Amino acid sequence: KQSPVESNMAEPEKTETPKAKTREEQLREQKEAQEQIDALLKQTRPKNIGQGVTSGIGNIVGGALGAVGIIVVAPVMGATVGAQGAGVVGGTVGLVGGAVAGVVGGAAVLVGGTVQGVAQIVRGVAAQPDAMIQPSKGKWWNEHEGKWIETNLEDESKALSGVPSDDKDILGAAQDEIAEETSGDGSGAANVKDTYYYDCLEVAPDAEQGKIKRQYYVLARKYHPDRVGPDDKESADKFKEIAEAYQVLSDPKLRKAYDKDGREALSGDKTTTNEDGPSIDPALLFAFLFGSDKFNDYVGRLAMAS
Repeated sequence: KQSPVESNMAEPEKTETPKAKTREEQLREQKEAQEQIDALLKQTRPKNIGQGVTSGIGNIVGGALGAVGIIVVAPVMGATVGAQGAGVVGGTVGLVGGAVAGVVGGAAVLVGGTVQGVAQIVRGVAAQPDAMIQPSKGKWWNEHEGKWIETNLEDESKALSGVPSDDKDILGAAQDEIAEETSGDGSGAANVKDTYYYDCLEVAPDAEQGKIKRQYYVLARKYHPDRVGPDDKESADKFKEIAEAYQVLSDPKLRKAYDKDGREALSGDKTTTNEDGPSIDPALLFAFLFGSDKFNDYVGRLAMAS
């Protein structure tokens, strides 16, 4: 039988030592760190010596201001915290400790900003030859990627040739998306006095704002005068109707008044509820939201529309 003394002399509990990282894990971490560094350098890469000098001076000045701020704030913070804990003596110790920490931290920030600033100036000088040569080769500077990019107009033309002129690639997808969405259970229809504008946009009275906007875009593209031609009076009238409908249903205040009292609650131009205001051109409304087809040959279709 084990005695109490022997029991107290039992072997101490062993602590597990942390498992060493494998070679693969180390390489993966190094790769991730390198990618982060490369991304940072790519974002700050200057286009030419001018950008390098500007960025470098900014880094140096920023580092100097940061250093001054740390040197001033650290002693004050140290003295305040020390005084709260141990009175005058603690405040004095905190002041001295904060001053030392402020000097060390400020020096680190200043050195870091200076090193980064000098590096940017050097990179700007190194980038200057490309800044003089690459434009003559038809390349342009991409600020987001931090590099020179060549745009091949023949390739762009081939890519654009695959885009249907009737925007079927956009309208078809939007129509399918609208068809798949539930239009509601119709519970809101009982509270709507007039469904004319909802019928113009071919949506249910309880349709959400997102669906109303998408449906307006689909129909407006279909009946837009730039697409159907100025002589199609029926399409022109339809275009005005759906623009007026969207103008009302996209405004929560107008929609609420319309749902309650119908079109009689709105002003003559359908922009307000109680007083007349400037009439909005339906073509201008569409262009404001989605752009104009007249500029497609120059800038392509807007990202918002596509």
